[in-house]
Amino acid sequence: MEPAAPSGPGAADVRDHEVADTRRAAGGAGGIRGGPDTAPWDVLWTDVHLATMRPEGEPYGALRDGALAVRDGRIAWLGSRSELPGTPTALSREVRYADGAWMTPGLIDCHTHLIFGGERSGEFELRLQGATYEQIARAGGGILSTVRTTRQASEEDLLESARRRIQCLRAEGVTTVEVKSGYGLTVESEVRMLRVARRLGREEPLDIQTTFLGAHAVPPGWDGRSAAYVDLIVEEMLPRVVEEGLADAADAFLEDIAFTADQVSRVLSAAREMGLATRLHADQLEDG
Repeated sequence: MEPAAPSGPGAADVRDHEVADTRRAAGGAGGIRGGPDTAPWDVLWTDVHLATMRPEGEPYGALRDGALAVRDGRIAWLGSRSELPGTPTALSREVRYADGAWMTPGLIDCHTHLIFGGERSGEFELRLQGATYEQIARAGGGILSTVRTTRQASEEDLLESARRRIQCLRAEGVTTVEVKSGYGLTVESEVRMLRVARRLGREEPLDIQTTFLGAHAVPPGWDGRSAAYVDLIVEEMLPRVVEEGLADAADAFLEDIAFTADQVSRVLSAAREMGLATRLHADQLEDG
């Protein structure tokens, strides 16, 4: 396993003590004893099972009763605890005892819609009764329902609700998250969503990649004018988003209830010309 820099506090970098006790080697449970100042490692995790992801051996490259050392924010050593080249406190300034917990690489959630107002629990009940996603959307629910509540929410409300969702992901070991806009569908509301995503990236200890999804749906008031709305995306939304440095990528929804192939191509081509990576929502409701 090639040593790599952990990107957040879950899994491979377990700074928050969420999966392990720490205790003083000489002072009982509840503390941390530091090694000598000249020790080569900053932190040593021991009494831990490691999912190394090595292709050989046990599934997930499992290494039981292992140890993992960190120096300058990077994995400096890992292996069986019995193979440590010295006593833990002689090797590291800080020793943490995992009491047999598992340590895994950080998880990546590559597609999320974390920032939105309101909720759609009523639609879940409709789905249980047999309604399809498309039927709900054409009746004014789905994306457009959330667009209405998101437009009404303040930036602070969007931030705090998204923060709670981010923290739930973090508690499950996620260290990298992609966050899309797409529930504003006006210049200002899309910018506001992406601004919230950037704030989360600064304020929460995860890596957050932001994606502009102005082409998520034809917004209320634009029925029959999807081509004109695409003009707005290309000529006003994308330039503003790029100018303010709010997005790492752009996305678009290719479906009968959203945008045509030509419209999606226009949006994503413009995004690439402006230096953004591109993604695509497609084949959600039908193949091809």
